[in-house]
Amino acid sequence: MSSDQVERASAPESRESKVKDLERKKRLHEYRVAARREKRLRKSDEKKQRKLNATILRRMTRNPDKYNKNAERNRLRDIQLERRKIQDAAVKQAQRLAAIHDPSGAMFNVGPVIRQDDGSIVTAESISRRLEKEAAKAATNNEPLEQMDTTGSSDPGDIAQREVISSQQKSKKLSKTQQRKQAALQPRPPPPKPKIPESISIPDGEVDWLTLWDLPDDQIERRILRAKKQKAADRKALRVKQQTGKAERREARDEKRKVYRDIKLIWKSIKEEQAKERTRLKAAEDEESKKIAVEINDAERRVALDLCETLGFTITNTPGTEAIKPRVLGLRGKEVDLDAVQTLNRKEDANQRKRKRVDLGGVAGQAQENVLPTSSDARAMIDEEFIKLDVGPGQDHEALSYNHKLRRKLRRALDNAQVQKEMLVRQRAVDYLHANKVEPPLELKTNDKAVNVRGVRVLENGATETAKQERIRARLDLAEFNQASRVLRKQAKQCAIEAGLRKHAELAGRLPLRNSSTEAETSLLPAHIAAGAAEAAALLAAIEQRRDAKEWPLSLRPGKASLEDDDESEDST
Repeated sequence: MSSDQVERASAPESRESKVKDLERKKRLHEYRVAARREKRLRKSDEKKQRKLNATILRRMTRNPDKYNKNAERNRLRDIQLERRKIQDAAVKQAQRLAAIHDPSGAMFNVGPVIRQDDGSIVTAESISRRLEKEAAKAATNNEPLEQMDTTGSSDPGDIAQREVISSQQKSKKLSKTQQRKQAALQPRPPPPKPKIPESISIPDGEVDWLTLWDLPDDQIERRILRAKKQKAADRKALRVKQQTGKAERREARDEKRKVYRDIKLIWKSIKEEQAKERTRLKAAEDEESKKIAVEINDAERRVALDLCETLGFTITNTPGTEAIKPRVLGLRGKEVDLDAVQTLNRKEDANQRKRKRVDLGGVAGQAQENVLPTSSDARAMIDEEFIKLDVGPGQDHEALSYNHKLRRKLRRALDNAQVQKEMLVRQRAVDYLHANKVEPPLELKTNDKAVNVRGVRVLENGATETAKQERIRARLDLAEFNQASRVLRKQAKQCAIEAGLRKHAELAGRLPLRNSSTEAETSLLPAHIAAGAAEAAALLAAIEQRRDAKEWPLSLRPGKASLEDDDESEDST
């Protein structure tokens, strides 16, 4: 067999072995995961059971101490630490006395001591150890990098040594608290017992730690218990002190929050009123700017039409204008009589409607048979039936009602048709001028409809505000508003703090209650609220006045972009 045939024969076997290997690894992984889960649950159950057993034992024996499996070890550790504290305190007491009577320390069985400038007492041995540590640290920091092994040797021993060193360096470091605990628990020999001569007395107010040097373990344990009880009593006294006056403090806190909330509600109402006023002014300005734009467009159209008439082009003699008809949209196939649109003014239209009304008082009893002739139209209908159904095609038994919506729609269609005719006349005039190589005047290039530019502020010099000027103005307005808001918030907080302090003093009995009369009720709080509200209104009004002082009168400016900007600045604040 050739090598290719052998490889093809061995390929299925290798694939089967790989599949089996993957299945085996999967089973082992699932087993390990299940074992870890089982171990975790077992340990959790054991912990819960130990906790329950400890609770039951404390209830049965009335022992408040929790069960701890390391209680004996912790007891011995506490005794050892307390004994070390006593020994260290006795040595330091002897060193303080030696600094006064014998700096060499021989009289007190301690080493030489030195009094520093700040009054602290240190030993000469501690100073020498500190100097040695500083010298070793400086030598380590100043060690040149050339002395380090950077040869990159490929010796297996060197590689293994470097790996061990790197693994030691990457080991997790203990925290300083944990290091201090471990250092305190390490065994160390006791220091030499100092002695105090009988001629030297201990200062008043200090404990004679030397008498506690040789205390037995049981007395040291009782000393630890007394210290624990004293700490528990201190904690209880602190809790009682904190609970005392808690209700009064809560009332004062609620009063302070209520005052601040009331002031904020007043600010909110003022802002809402100002927002409504700005909205009303903006709507009036938009309406006025729209009217001005329509008037300007009408004037430009008249000028352009007069110019076309001067050139000899009018709507009547321009071909193509007859084909332009009004196009009314949204009538769903109903026929519209455009002649029904009245072009009279309002007074004539009202008089016409009055003339069309029927005087019901003059109708005879036979009105169900005849029609009272009141106008020319009615006289024409006298020979017809009194009741007649309109069954014309496409009307669905309903005649069109020429109400205000339909009249406005028809009027708009007529206006658009008129504008199209004028633009056609204009185009004919422009083509005529181009044919004669004459530049058309600007009057023939104006817009066909009114252009209402909204949101552009007009400056004092008559120029429109640019985008950069608008951004700068918005930033300045926002900065001014934030400054005013900071002042108001500071005043409101001060007012709320004063109200809370007064409430606390009233509940504590230091001040008389204010619910005795109406004047006492309104003596402090509403005055502060009213003052804060007045200041808020004054500052906000000043901001609005400064903004409005830089603009044109209402009849000359087309729009006011700062209104929306002001709302955005307030929202961002």
